[in-house]
Amino acid sequence: MTEPTLNDVRKVVGAHGHGFQYAVLRRAEELSTQGLSNWVFEAAEFPVGNPDNPIHVDFVLRDARATVYLVVECKRADPARANWCFLKAPYTRRNAYEREVVFQEVHYEADTLVAARPRTASASVESTHLGLELRAGGKGDGVTTGSAIKDATAQVLRGANGLLDHLFPGQRMARGQKGNSVVFVPVIFTTARLWVAKGDLSAADLTTGLLPEEWGALTSMPWLWYTHNQSPALRHRLPSSSPTAVALSAALHAEYSRTIAVVSPGGIDAFLCADLVSWL
Repeated sequence: MTEPTLNDVRKVVGAHGHGFQYAVLRRAEELSTQGLSNWVFEAAEFPVGNPDNPIHVDFVLRDARATVYLVVECKRADPARANWCFLKAPYTRRNAYEREVVFQEVHYEADTLVAARPRTASASVESTHLGLELRAGGKGDGVTTGSAIKDATAQVLRGANGLLDHLFPGQRMARGQKGNSVVFVPVIFTTARLWVAKGDLSAADLTTGLLPEEWGALTSMPWLWYTHNQSPALRHRLPSSSPTAVALSAALHAEYSRTIAVVSPGGIDAFLCADLVSWL
């Protein structure tokens, strides 16, 4: 049996993304200290979920008045597939508008929870709905399995919904919370390079399903919005402010469509320094 070396530790920690997580958190703290960011560090590795499926939120940032929470998942991309490409869907739901993004809001009065509801806004940067992982030319590290985008998306949404259930146990406001509403913004920080493929997906050939060779354009992005329709298994346990919707499009918007910020290393400063609180 050989003894481990510090280099062994360094490689494993790096491959699993622990170093990246705390490097992002340190940068967030630096920007806050310098007065460039309004986000305050609240907690790291916060446990949420149920006994059958417990998880830890990588870290949580909030504004000074605790009216907006950033629920963060850090994802180190496999070097072999470190190009993440996102696309805008031409159809999402009936009556959706261009650049629509949707976040989770909880509205309450006094110490009694009123309801959870969607907070809809018009995207300030690229808004997308599909995510693909593309080859990047690097050597794979053998750690990542499955789809990194899919895994990170499920993890950050599970964490955000779990945080709702923690802050509002038994459908009541947790002690120390003041105000009339709280908005939760899921965020994925990743080492991947981000791209947006701009083009009409409905232009695909009906016979082959393939897009024309002249289709679209590829643009590098520092960060972007990515809307995903979360499964009922990921949803929080709070009651909705919307009555049971007969229209599927209304139910999709009210209960399931939620937007995630996806941020590359080059977009960390721009994202954290953006005044999202005023925008929301």
